[in-house]
Amino acid sequence: MTLIRSAAILAGGESHRFGRNKALAPWFSCHVIDAVVEAAKGVCQEVIIIARDPGPYSYLGLPVYPDIVPGKGPMAGLQSALYHAVGERVLLLGCDMPVLDQKLLKWMWEVPTWAPIVVPITPRGFEPLHAIYHRSLLYLVNHQIDAGRLGLQSLIKDLPYFGIDIQKAYPFSCHLSSANTPEELAELEKIASRDPNFVLNRCP
Repeated sequence: MTLIRSAAILAGGESHRFGRNKALAPWFSCHVIDAVVEAAKGVCQEVIIIARDPGPYSYLGLPVYPDIVPGKGPMAGLQSALYHAVGERVLLLGCDMPVLDQKLLKWMWEVPTWAPIVVPITPRGFEPLHAIYHRSLLYLVNHQIDAGRLGLQSLIKDLPYFGIDIQKAYPFSCHLSSANTPEELAELEKIASRDPNFVLNRCP
C-alpha cells in the first residue's frame, strides 16, 4: 500500500520585513506561492495551505486551514498542518521559497529513517520550514504551544531527527533560500533566470 505524502505551505505570517503579503508577490508571471505549490505537487499527493484568511489563496484550488491557536507563529502552523493533513508525514514549507528543488524534496522523502523529523542542516542551523514531520508529533506540538515554547529549532533539537548536511549531500543550498524582503526576492529571480533547472518553479 502506497502511503500518501502530504505537504503544508505556511502562508500565515505577517510579512513585516517584506512590507506586504510575500506569498502573493510577483514571481515571473505568477506569484511566489505558486512556485512553492508546484514544487510541492511534484512530490506530494496532497497539498494544503495554512493561512488565517483563505480568500487570497482560493484561486489555487487547494484546502486552506487556519491556525488552531492563532498568533503562535510557525509552531502553530505545524500544529494545524499535522492536524489537518491526510498523510502520516507532512512536508512543511514556507510560502516564500520559490526556488525549491523537487529532486531534493524527493530525496528527503526517501531517506530510510525511523526518526520523526527529516530536516536539512546548513551553517545557519536547521531549516524547519523545509522539513518532514511525522503526525505522531502533534501531541508534543500541542504541549509546546500550551507551554509557550514556540521555537521550531528547539523542538527539533530535543527530538530524534535525521539531519541532512545540505552542503555535503546537496551543495545547491540556494534551494532553501527564502525571500524575506523584496531585495531577497529579486536576487532569487536572478538565480532562477540564469539556471534552467528552475523552470518548473517559475509558474504552473
